[in-house]
Amino acid sequence: MNVFMSYSRADRPFAERLGSRIRALGANVWSDESDLRPGESFERALREALEASDGVVLVVPEPGTAHANNAFFEAGAARALGKPIVAVIPGSEPRRVGELPSGIGLSVFDGSGVATEALAESIVTALKVA
Repeated sequence: MNVFMSYSRADRPFAERLGSRIRALGANVWSDESDLRPGESFERALREALEASDGVVLVVPEPGTAHANNAFFEAGAARALGKPIVAVIPGSEPRRVGELPSGIGLSVFDGSGVATEALAESIVTALKVA
C-alpha cells in the first residue's frame, strides 16, 4: 500500500510519528523530506506521488497556520484523482471537524488521546476498505 501524507510544517513532528507507525504496518509513506530527489520538480514529484498512492492521509492544519492551504490543495488534488482521503485532527479540538470541507468523502479521526500505533492501524484499515 502506498500512502501520501499531507501536512503543514507545524504538524511535522506529529506527521513523522504517524508516518513511522504506518510504515511499521507495511505501507510505503511518501515524504517530500526523504523521497524528493535533488533538482527534481516539486510539483511533478507531488503529482506522481499522489497518482501512485492508494490513499491520502491529511493531517488537518490549525486555522491560520502558514501554508495550511497547501495541505487542503493536496487533498483536493487527491480527491480529483479519485483517491480515498483520511483526515486526522492531531490536537484535542473536535470542533475542528466542522472546518473540514464537506462532500468529499473524508473519514475523520481524532488523533488526540489515542496511541499513535492504534491511530495508524485505524488509518491503514480505513484506507484498505476505501
